[in-house]
Amino acid sequence: MINSIIKITYLPLLLIPFYLVGQNNNLLTIESNKEVGQIEIGNPYVGIEIHKSFPLLNRISFYYPVANSIDISNDYWKRENFRIMSVGLKVGNSPKRFLKNQVYKVSQTPYSVSFEGNDSDSEIKITYEFCKNEPAMVMTYEIINTSDLEKEYEVYTRLETTLRTCHTYKIIDNAYTEFQENGSIIRTNYPFIETGNAQVFVMNCGLKPSSFTSRKEGKDEFKNLDDRWLNTYSSLPNEIISKENFGVPVAAFIYKKLLAPGESIKIIQVVGSSLISEAIEKTNFLFKNYREEVNEYENYILDESINKKEIITGDNDLDFTSEWSKAVLTTNAHYLNGQIVPMPAQAEYNFYFTHDALLTDLAAVNFDLNRVKDDLEYIISLADTDKTIPHAYYWKDSTYKTEFAGTGNWKKLGPSVVPSPIWNHFWFILVSARYLRHSEDKEFLNQLYPYIKQSIKTALKFKGDDNLMWSFRPDWWDIGNNYGPRAYMTILAIRALREFNYISTYLQKDSLELKFYENLANRMNNKLIDTLWDNKLNYLISYYEDGTEDRHIYMGSLLASHFNLLDHDKNLKLISTAKQNLLDEKLGIYTLYPMDLHLLIDYMRFSGNEAGDPHYYANGGIWPHGNAWYALALINNGLNNAALKFIKRTMTLKGIINSPNGQPALYEYRISDKNNPALYGKIDKPQFLWAGGWYFYTLYNLFGLRENEWNISFSPFIPQEMDSVHLVVNISGVPLNVDITGKGRMLSSILFDGKEIPSAVIPEDINNLKQINLILGKIDTPYLNSANAIVTSLRYNKETKTLEFDLESFEGHEIKLQIISPLVSQKIFLNGDDISGNVSKLKKDNFYEINLQHISVQKKNHYSIKFN
Repeated sequence: MINSIIKITYLPLLLIPFYLVGQNNNLLTIESNKEVGQIEIGNPYVGIEIHKSFPLLNRISFYYPVANSIDISNDYWKRENFRIMSVGLKVGNSPKRFLKNQVYKVSQTPYSVSFEGNDSDSEIKITYEFCKNEPAMVMTYEIINTSDLEKEYEVYTRLETTLRTCHTYKIIDNAYTEFQENGSIIRTNYPFIETGNAQVFVMNCGLKPSSFTSRKEGKDEFKNLDDRWLNTYSSLPNEIISKENFGVPVAAFIYKKLLAPGESIKIIQVVGSSLISEAIEKTNFLFKNYREEVNEYENYILDESINKKEIITGDNDLDFTSEWSKAVLTTNAHYLNGQIVPMPAQAEYNFYFTHDALLTDLAAVNFDLNRVKDDLEYIISLADTDKTIPHAYYWKDSTYKTEFAGTGNWKKLGPSVVPSPIWNHFWFILVSARYLRHSEDKEFLNQLYPYIKQSIKTALKFKGDDNLMWSFRPDWWDIGNNYGPRAYMTILAIRALREFNYISTYLQKDSLELKFYENLANRMNNKLIDTLWDNKLNYLISYYEDGTEDRHIYMGSLLASHFNLLDHDKNLKLISTAKQNLLDEKLGIYTLYPMDLHLLIDYMRFSGNEAGDPHYYANGGIWPHGNAWYALALINNGLNNAALKFIKRTMTLKGIINSPNGQPALYEYRISDKNNPALYGKIDKPQFLWAGGWYFYTLYNLFGLRENEWNISFSPFIPQEMDSVHLVVNISGVPLNVDITGKGRMLSSILFDGKEIPSAVIPEDINNLKQINLILGKIDTPYLNSANAIVTSLRYNKETKTLEFDLESFEGHEIKLQIISPLVSQKIFLNGDDISGNVSKLKKDNFYEINLQHISVQKKNHYSIKFN
């Protein structure tokens, strides 16, 4: 297999299979002469799916007025073989023919795609673009006569307009149609509650068609409409389906034009979906304004992704992927019951998933607090009367349905009743806490607090008497039904409990409960290690309900490293085991090893082979967050250079393109079967919401942003090939510029708005901060490196060599802090009392690590450290 190459250049190099253009003229464009396996692009109202670099659509997903789709496939895994449209050509005296199935040159952006090829002595370009505010897309067919002769051109286009409903995927193929002369519009009407009383319209804004039909069934000997066009010279019958006698619809047109050499025919079809009652208003507006709508959408995506720089490294690959990731975060939002909300993909998953929005917001909180607040507000707006947050929200049959996270009296009803995943509650708490740390928005957190408490209450129903979290599902999945203690769920629970204590402390709520939850989190942390750490596998495992060990190496256990739940020895062993068992050097991290879930269908109570065959989906596929978690574990082990190489190889656009069966994508998952070169590395859902989110999250961590349960801090990293790194980080609700320079592992200077502050932890009481400069090099003065409490009142007196600061938490909280210093500490005072005996000092190269651990005797404590 020949790996493809990416080039960034002003002038396209046509011999290169993939190349990036447009970084220098403010466009996000990737061009390809090699087959692109799958493309998904869209706007809030409509999305498309296209396979194998052939420009005819495989699927259209409409999100407005409700979620419907045009999709004729009968096998999800073979859907690339089903096209919902056809294009035929008759050029001069040549016989009629349909476009030859071949690989076209693809020019792809996150907001549009075009295909260029040659057929019948003609150059063909087909482009798909999308409107900003209207529920429509624009399909443009441009055909150029490349011969030396004047020729008569006839172009035939057919688009399926039969709908499939959301969720149940029921085929609705009875409709009535209308035709409007102005704009040559075929309107296909579905006056059914299942389809939301939708109309699908196809409007002509370019060359006017000479004939049309909106009825799929023929009254002749031909097997279908395509066959009729191919084998006759007659026009289409200009037929509509009456309101009194519904039929199977289609939108087919014939266009004719005489072209001199070099002249072109341009067909523009605006395709959309709206309520039947408003469709005329929509098409009237679009007929005049579709080009402005397309331009506005393009400019909006470019402004969000290119003009707002979240991370600048000077590395073209990393920075271009950051821009593309931001575009994915921007475009993957769809209409749902009156609102535009984040959704996983452009043309699949017509549902809102709480989990997907939250995972994305873990990173977005750094640069887009409004987005995160909107998402959290939306989540609680869907909660039930007990304030239980949703797992999913979608249109089904006749109404909007909500699945709530971890609810249902499953203990009473028995093992056949499995609640929706409870990990939603943990991620909800984690994101709420991150939002608070970055925004200091007490008012909104007070609004969230009852829902956060309910999430703690609901999730802890699944804590066993062994102080481990139990789940029906393996690892992070929402499939299977075998109840037992799980490492992944326990890891998340420990972090969520500690985050809850931070939120409660900050809001001054439930102070009497905080010590209980801290002790519980500590007991769970101990049990995680004592019970679930396997000394033979050197990994965190899980158990089945019959007490048998589940000895799979799951990717979810890697989060224990990122959340600092392991000692140094086990932390290193964990990443070593993952590298040995889960790592595919070219693609990334398998979901699990061994890949045998297909053999455990009855034991795990899977629904058929929903986990997939080996190397597919849950059974050993490659997922973006698995790669992120592995990179984060490398970073936590101090292996930043290895993490950078891994990120560039498996998570950037260049790395993904240059991998087996690679293509431009921030994907949902990849097939990992090395024994099948045709499928090894094949990508499904190429523009996936939280793939972009996890890319940002991992990059922020790589270059040094740290966030424990109590504060935000920095542990900067700059590789040898970079001179500086620029980050945008929201602090106190304001975007802050963080510039990192220098070389080395330690900080020689920490400047907050130009003032030297002896802390890698951002103090709570620094107001109106705009700029942080972090300079790596030789340590000149001691500084606070980390603390699991709110930090205030930091100062260092050079004359007395004394570092002072306050830490705020709650009475009984176990305080852990670390000082980095070129000097050895002489005395440490807590509220005036000498506690030097509680300190451990570790000499490293030319500096000391000074670690202090003690129980907080009051809510706020003052520390004074004197150095020799």
